Amino acid sequence: MNKIIVLIVAVSSLLLVSGCMSPTPTSTPTPTATSTETPTAVSTETPMPTATPIPAITSTPTTNVTVAATTATINATSYPASVQGEANFTIKWEVLGGTPGIISNTSIIWGFNSGGMNMTDYPRSSAVQTGNTPKTFSADLKAPAGGGPVYFRAHAVVDGTDVYSPEYQITIVPLYTGGGGGGGGGGY
Repeated sequence: MNKIIVLIVAVSSLLLVSGCMSPTPTSTPTPTATSTETPTAVSTETPMPTATPIPAITSTPTTNVTVAATTATINATSYPASVQGEANFTIKWEVLGGTPGIISNTSIIWGFNSGGMNMTDYPRSSAVQTGNTPKTFSADLKAPAGGGPVYFRAHAVVDGTDVYSPEYQITIVPLYTGGGGGGGGGGY
């Protein structure tokens, strides 16, 4: 009988180790055999080889992504068509694009004559601002007292390259129209 118990324990152990059987729940008592003999179980079965896990090969793939450079653009988004002389007014503009899009300098350049895409064509400018694209800027300016057109462009240096908007025009309505005075009526 002891040999049968030993054989059952050996087979159960092999089944448990190989995963074909669940361990006995801890709440169920397990019968134990008491004997004065110390039986030795000799297994004639070949033990199942233990699977050795193969380490996963992980690598960080090198991806060469070429980001297409985008050309920066600049445009006025809001400005008045006309302004009374010596009145304050606001011009808004946006700077878009560029790779990486660093705006190291942007302002409104303006003057009384039409000009080209050159800073020296416009003798006046608003305060310089900076940022990263895309970004909207605004400048508050004061109209000159006299009448006539004022020409302006938005200008920016984006990633080291000068960018100019199209030229825009604002009509300045003269503050003083001259007009007359005196006139005489002759009063004797």
